[in-house]
Amino acid sequence: MKPDYDRQTNPRWPNHLDDATHRARAVARMYRAHLRAVRPDLCDQADATAAGFGEDWMLDRPEVIEPDRELTTAQAAELVNVSPLTIRKWACLDHPDDPTRKLLPRFDKRGRETVYLAGQVLEAVAVLRRAKP
Repeated sequence: MKPDYDRQTNPRWPNHLDDATHRARAVARMYRAHLRAVRPDLCDQADATAAGFGEDWMLDRPEVIEPDRELTTAQAAELVNVSPLTIRKWACLDHPDDPTRKLLPRFDKRGRETVYLAGQVLEAVAVLRRAKP
């Protein structure tokens, strides 16, 4: 058991923003794609088993994200595979190209939840990827 596994980084991984969970899911998707190509029947069986346990993240679901879609902190974090704490930190960081605005502007409040716009969440990720070598 590795309690710090989620905090580990991999300097050889192509996207430095991906955490251990995101990297593991990317590898699992690769294996799934290979299995689907060779034995679609076994892939369907494995998908059904995983979905039966509530794990359906690997199933192909085309979803179009509208840029003006309102997302809670948790939804924004899920969209870009980071923790909600990371989303909150981005909301406090100055934008690297324009320090007069925040990297991820808060859009609104929904009850006690902070709301962000999906397009701005995706833009924040793109800005961070461009900023890091």
